[in-house]
Amino acid sequence: MVGHRAAAQGRLRIGRRAFLSSLAALAYGMPAARAGLPAARRIVALDAPSTEMLVTLGIEPLGVAGLEGYRQAEGDIAALRNSVDVGFFYEPNLELLQSLKPDLFVNSFGVGAPAALLKRIAPVLSLPIYGGPGSSQEAAAGALRRIADRMGRRDEAQAFLATYEERLSALEEKARTRRLRPVYLASPLLDGRHVILYGRNSLFDDVLRGIGMRNAFDGQSSLWGVASMGVDRLAAEREAVFVYIESPVTQAALKALDASAIWKTLPFVKAGRVVSIPYLEMYGALPTAYRFAGILESLLDRGALDAG
Repeated sequence: MVGHRAAAQGRLRIGRRAFLSSLAALAYGMPAARAGLPAARRIVALDAPSTEMLVTLGIEPLGVAGLEGYRQAEGDIAALRNSVDVGFFYEPNLELLQSLKPDLFVNSFGVGAPAALLKRIAPVLSLPIYGGPGSSQEAAAGALRRIADRMGRRDEAQAFLATYEERLSALEEKARTRRLRPVYLASPLLDGRHVILYGRNSLFDDVLRGIGMRNAFDGQSSLWGVASMGVDRLAAEREAVFVYIESPVTQAALKALDASAIWKTLPFVKAGRVVSIPYLEMYGALPTAYRFAGILESLLDRGALDAG
């Protein structure tokens, strides 16, 4: 979740701060399709996906849930410099929200303050990404279009979506020419016995499958695309690469894993196929998927996923 910071040695140099800043600069320099749209100006983002989408569209939110954690993880983002932290996404400060007098709330998770209470303060634009009938990637693209339509930022959204498709197409072409290993994408847990795996319903799985790569985890995952799995169950994919997402607990979690006799016997550990990547929002919006695609491209360029 928001608040994690990647800090391991040898990390890939693809920061979301730089990515979002460049997208915001692009958005501000483009003519927006705003004619006839009553675009709200005082907007509160109630979760990380909503914040991502607003920043990507070049919109400065009045308030952001979990803002301080976001800043700790991502550094200084110009579009958020004047934003107010309205509390945790699962329990925003209703008195503060009322005092801000927003024109619109935007959320994706659908948790936290009940919609009925929020609607007494301002309209709520709900943009769910996970748990629907289609893919999370399709839902994320639809969410971006909806918020862009509401804010009169259709051109900015279309520019981002076109760039996203171009990146995936180029990555698919690059992957097609290589013999690649299946990938476990994981977040290690502190107990040293379990990891969170990202599977079906996650944006990361959609990106992997979309470019022709194989997710080593093909088991049952939640509607949010994750599953907690014992490390002993990771031995089945003997040729896999274990790719883990860095977070504030990474070093402690890795230390706990290193003390596990089971962990040391896993094929990818014995072969040295354990790779770290910078922090990614666990339940992000399409900008997170874009960044993940860029990270995959860097891994391909380094040969970190090659089967030999």
